[in-house]
Amino acid sequence: MFFRGVLMRPTRGDGYLTTAESARLVGRKPVTIRQWRKRGYLVAQGLDERGYPLHSRQAVRAAERIARDNGLQASGVDPRQVCAGPQNLAA
Repeated sequence: MFFRGVLMRPTRGDGYLTTAESARLVGRKPVTIRQWRKRGYLVAQGLDERGYPLHSRQAVRAAERIARDNGLQASGVDPRQVCAGPQNLAA
């Protein structure tokens, strides 16, 4: 699977993603994935052998949509339209 020019393959044979892999899939930090779980946007589809949560690609992408839509409703600003750098400021 390609994401932003990078080949993304889960390290597990069952196709589930760890928290770190889920974060890389959507271009976020692992703490964001944990917050999505805490807020109920993302539910773990299983646990690994150490008891850590595992997610499917579809669930992670759905959680990203929910979080983005929730932010859009709350702020009225589409984060996809916001530039990261400073704009031309009139002096």
